[in-house]
Amino acid sequence: MITAITGEWVPGSPEIAAPAHPFTRKFGELAIGETIHTASRQITLEDIEHFAAFTGDNFYAHMDEDAAKANPFFPGRVAHGYLLLSFAAGLFVEPNPGPVLANTGLEGLSFKKPVSPGDSISVRLTVKKKTPRTDSYGEVRWNVTLTNQDGDEVAQYELHTMNLY
Repeated sequence: MITAITGEWVPGSPEIAAPAHPFTRKFGELAIGETIHTASRQITLEDIEHFAAFTGDNFYAHMDEDAAKANPFFPGRVAHGYLLLSFAAGLFVEPNPGPVLANTGLEGLSFKKPVSPGDSISVRLTVKKKTPRTDSYGEVRWNVTLTNQDGDEVAQYELHTMNLY
């Protein structure tokens, strides 16, 4: 009911099964609440080490098992939050040219639970809100939720894209 009144999807509202990947459809074809659930991707220790070497982010929680375990937030070495965001995009982005013109940002990023080597993540991508911007394109706000293999939420944010009409 809240979605119908506000025109904005909120977690817990009904999801609409997307008839096709939402990144292949134009602004006007997308419905508020339209959702896809991605396949999962396992996070490996090699992924974490490669990301650390590639980015220079060698924070101890990612690279030092004993130091990570000494921290009350971590069970041992954990994946970088930004690694998870990158893998999430890899799970939901449609790579071919289409109506999505650009990713213009994200809001409200929160990491809810650490992801350890051997864990898997998957993504729920939901059309949260649509706002016309010009005669040619509009802004789509997406609710992006990452969950682990147990269904626990590990991260959540709002993605913004510009989409052709």
